[in-house]
Amino acid sequence: MAKAPLVERKSLAVQVADALRDMILSGSYDLGEQLRQEEVAKKLGVSRIPVREAFQQLEAEGLVVNVPYKGTVVSRLTLAEIDEFFDIRATLECELLGRALDNMTEDTFTRARRAVERMDAASPAKWSDHNWQFHAELYSPANRPNTLDLVKKIHGNVDRYVRIQLSLSEENRLRANEEHSALIDLCEQKSRDAALKLLRDHIADAKDDLLDHLKEND
Repeated sequence: MAKAPLVERKSLAVQVADALRDMILSGSYDLGEQLRQEEVAKKLGVSRIPVREAFQQLEAEGLVVNVPYKGTVVSRLTLAEIDEFFDIRATLECELLGRALDNMTEDTFTRARRAVERMDAASPAKWSDHNWQFHAELYSPANRPNTLDLVKKIHGNVDRYVRIQLSLSEENRLRANEEHSALIDLCEQKSRDAALKLLRDHIADAKDDLLDHLKEND
């Protein structure tokens, strides 16, 4: 019998980055809040070295920035940046969905529907995780892992703002879930043009709702 490959464990820096990412996305750290290496290291029970490496990873993802004379702070996206991120999402996600359609199976639709079901009863914090899982299930059959990873990073960057919006707007969440279910149906029917139009409109509507919300609630 062939020997099973060894499973690579996450480095300490990656574990610290994962923990900090979760805290940033959940709102444990405010937008613009300074992250001090010593305080983070003490909170997570590690040395400063993996914290410094984690900061570099999160800066590459756009979740933190390095400000002169202040150090590492949680990034704060401008309205223009959010608008651009959603436009990039629309382009990349429609490309992924178009490539994935012919490769989707019944298992694809089953997993996507399960993600929607979990969203129905989820809190705003957990809703976003299930939302990404839903999109990833539909895009993975495209076999474009690098593009999918880029889209995931964009989702993560705007997720902080989406969670705020969802916590104040149940109507938006219900509408999103209805559109998710409709998108699965169209993919299952192989209705390519209708599916791509719904996805593009779904992203555009989410962008408009979020920008309107942020303009009204600084």
